[in-house]
Amino acid sequence: MLADSLHVSSYLSSWAQAQSLSLGWIQLKQQREGASQALYPGADWHAMPRVMVVPVGGAETVRRLLEEFNVSLRGRRVFIKVNAVDFRKGCYTSPEAIGAAVDAAYELGASEVLVMENSTQGNFTRLVFRVTGIADVLKRKGAKPIYLDEERSVRVKVGELQVKLPKVVYKSLIEDRDGFYLNMPKLKTHDMTKVTLSLKNQLGFLYHDDRRIHHSRFELHKLIADLYSLIKPDFVIVDGRHATVHGHYPLEKMLDRYIVPMGVYIAGDDALAVDTIAARILGYDVSEVEHLKLADEKHKVSGRIEVIGDISRFNRRYPHKHIGVYPEGVKIVKGKERACEEGCVDNTLMVLEMLHVDYGGRGEFSIVFGKGLDKKELENLKPPVLIVGPCAVEEAGDFLKKRYRKVVEVPYCNDLAAVLTALMKFMKLKATQLVPIPATSLIAEWIKAKLHGSTAHTPPLF
Repeated sequence: MLADSLHVSSYLSSWAQAQSLSLGWIQLKQQREGASQALYPGADWHAMPRVMVVPVGGAETVRRLLEEFNVSLRGRRVFIKVNAVDFRKGCYTSPEAIGAAVDAAYELGASEVLVMENSTQGNFTRLVFRVTGIADVLKRKGAKPIYLDEERSVRVKVGELQVKLPKVVYKSLIEDRDGFYLNMPKLKTHDMTKVTLSLKNQLGFLYHDDRRIHHSRFELHKLIADLYSLIKPDFVIVDGRHATVHGHYPLEKMLDRYIVPMGVYIAGDDALAVDTIAARILGYDVSEVEHLKLADEKHKVSGRIEVIGDISRFNRRYPHKHIGVYPEGVKIVKGKERACEEGCVDNTLMVLEMLHVDYGGRGEFSIVFGKGLDKKELENLKPPVLIVGPCAVEEAGDFLKKRYRKVVEVPYCNDLAAVLTALMKFMKLKATQLVPIPATSLIAEWIKAKLHGSTAHTPPLF
């Protein structure tokens, strides 16, 4: 089992090993054929997708990575899809890595560099770029931010689903394919998908309306794989300065348990191959990550990847589930038949944990999820009651509204903004307490976003 073979005693070993990584570019190139033949005897290594694992560096490192894969950017527009789901520490691609990529692109002759994201539900991208410092880096480097939640949309078929994508993404990366597409995720585990890397990063192309519907056990993994079939990055650089573990939403007051120094970029021109190696570095095989497994069944990458760089030092399986520190006064009821971690359950519990640990939120209330609910439990809840997901709303909504005076229904699988709004009210918190900038600045950013057409789902500011 991979889990057994990739176990070490502590995160500290990862830090020590990261400091000792000093392979030069010449050494990396010299070891290529021998290492690949050793991993896959008899394989034609020239035909194998290549993934490079190199020490983190600045613009020169990024430029050399691109040159190693014969990337030509002269006269081209470069679109960089970063991971900036939230401004919480450990949630986003580092501004340093983004700045290095912008500089490298211009050094290689790019005519324009555009950096894009649509942040998670409950947030808006303009604010995330402001708080994280990404906006400042882009301004200094001469790159243009694209806040995808503010862009006009076009309806597109992705697999069996009809979803909206930003028109700029559809025109430049799908229809005309006139831009160079660099995907720059952060190296993170994920509560619902085990890892979140370049393929999962593309879920940020969807608007919040579609995410709250399709983020479920029955659609999420296939949607990610189908998005990859529709939109393939030209190049991927995983920002592995640090890995984020225990899920994708670190608690800032317990940050030492979530952040693991790694000190590497993981890069290549085959996104699925890069994700396969990055997942392995986190301790997960393709067969354990459903969206990678589905993509690999179609694109046939695993088992024939040429790895340039030593990954043997990464020998721990990092936890992907959140820690689970909830306020004592909350009663949680899950359906016996169904309660999807990918849908109504895990994001709700992570928000509950975050509001409690990082902001001191507390209170007595109940949260109900899923299908196949125990009626005796429903008869003994602590009001107010939050019902999350279509299964629970359909099965118990009417009963609970008759029995308890205050009931909030969230009828979607993963409506983070609605869940956040309800929990903040139950826990007596305001949105302004969650954002580390003055309230006047928050309001100004929100007004600018709305004036530019943002469709982001956010809680009320007051």
